[in-house]
Amino acid sequence: MSKLTAQERKARDDERFSQRVSERREKGEDVVAYALTTKKAVKFLTKSERRNLNERKAALAEEKKLKEQQELVRIEAAFTEQESE
Repeated sequence: MSKLTAQERKARDDERFSQRVSERREKGEDVVAYALTTKKAVKFLTKSERRNLNERKAALAEEKKLKEQQELVRIEAAFTEQESE
């Protein structure tokens, strides 16, 4: 079996991801969640799915930022408790 060139490998991978996204869409699965976990699948989403993907990314980033702020507050509270002892 001959080795594939980079271009052939990319075409093969694109075809696979396109097929996987289509299969998930037909089954009624959440293709946006799949695209969030598999970045190569993003380019096979429809416009509305991409909008949904961007909204979810923004929500996840906001959630992460909130958790980081809560963690900082918790650490600061623990630090000030140690100083007051």
